[in-house]
Amino acid sequence: MDGVTAPLLALRGVTKRFGGLVATNDLSLDVFPGEVHALIGPNGAGKTTLIGQMTGELRPDSGQIRFDGVDVRRLSAPRRARLGIGRTFQITQLLREDSALANVAMAVQAGQGHSFRFWQEVRGDASLREAALMALDRVGLLARASVPVAALAHGERKQLELAVALAQAPRLLVLDEPMAGLGPVESQAMTGILAGLKGHVAMLLVEHDMDAVFALADRITVLVYGAAIASGPPAEIRRDPKVLAAYLSEEMG
Repeated sequence: MDGVTAPLLALRGVTKRFGGLVATNDLSLDVFPGEVHALIGPNGAGKTTLIGQMTGELRPDSGQIRFDGVDVRRLSAPRRARLGIGRTFQITQLLREDSALANVAMAVQAGQGHSFRFWQEVRGDASLREAALMALDRVGLLARASVPVAALAHGERKQLELAVALAQAPRLLVLDEPMAGLGPVESQAMTGILAGLKGHVAMLLVEHDMDAVFALADRITVLVYGAAIASGPPAEIRRDPKVLAAYLSEEMG
C-alpha cells in the first residue's frame, strides 16, 4: 500500500497453542481498506485457527488483533460482526428449508442489530426485503431468490453464503475457501463475483485454488506450521524459493 493508509485489520505477534502444538506462531499481518490479502499454505498450516482468532471463535494466547484501531481480542464474534467483520465458511452454514431471500433478509436484520425473528415475520418488512434482494443481485442469485436452500446447487449455496455475509455490510470479508467443492466453471464464476467486490470491501482470502488466488490477491501471505514464511505481491510470492519449496511447486503442479 502507499505507506500512509492505516490497516483495517492489524495482527501483531499473534500466538495460539493447543498443548504442545503451536497453531499460530508469532504472526503479524495487515489487511488494508479495499485490499484483497490472500492467506495460503498447506493443510495443517494453521489457517482456520487464525481465522477463528480474527473473527472471535478463538482467543489468542498472546499478541494483538486490532480492527479499525480497536482491540478486538476480548470481543465476541457477534460484536466483531457488528464492527464490520464478515465471514464465509468452508462448509456452508445456511437454513436449508428457507428460501435464499429469507436467509439473506435475516442476515440484513442481524446486521442492523435487531433481535432475530422468523422469516414469517421478516418477509413483511420492505426494507429488509429490498436490502436482501440487492445482496442477492451482487452475487448473481437474484433470479433464485425464492428457491429453498436445499434446492440450490453447491455453487449457488456458496454464492448465497457470500450474499449473507455482504448483507451485514461488512468492511472486511474473511473468506474461508470460497472455491471449496466447486468445479472449474463455478470457480471462475465465484472469482468473477469476488473481483467485482474488489475496492468496495477489504477481503482476507483463504484459498487452495491458486488460479483464484493469483487472479484476485493484491498481496499474499504464506503460512507454514503457523508461521508466515513469506508475504508480498503475487509476482514476488510466485518466484520465492522458500514458498516454492514449501507449497507452491506442488499446488501449481
